[in-house]
Amino acid sequence: MDQEHVQETVAQGSKTPGDALRALPAEAAGRGTRFVSAQAMQARLFSVYDAAAAAEDALALVQGQLTLTLNRSYYEAEEIEDMAAQLDSLLSLDTVEHASGELVSDD
Repeated sequence: MDQEHVQETVAQGSKTPGDALRALPAEAAGRGTRFVSAQAMQARLFSVYDAAAAAEDALALVQGQLTLTLNRSYYEAEEIEDMAAQLDSLLSLDTVEHASGELVSDD
């Protein structure tokens, strides 16, 4: 089920959970600011939570960031890009590990 959810997320407009985070700075720029509020970040992290659950490390990243939003006022684009890249990397690594595990025979 977890891998199916990641694939569903990617299939919907070729968006990854990291892409959902990457959209935040553009949305903020559309409102005339370069800062993303911690509340907006928190909402977006919750929106990718299920997809992140596909990989233990990705879930830990999202949970950790959710905790950090409680003590922050804003995020800058560079921070968000780094986090998004890390999230996508963790999820794709988990997908590769699962795929390679399926190719191994049970001899």
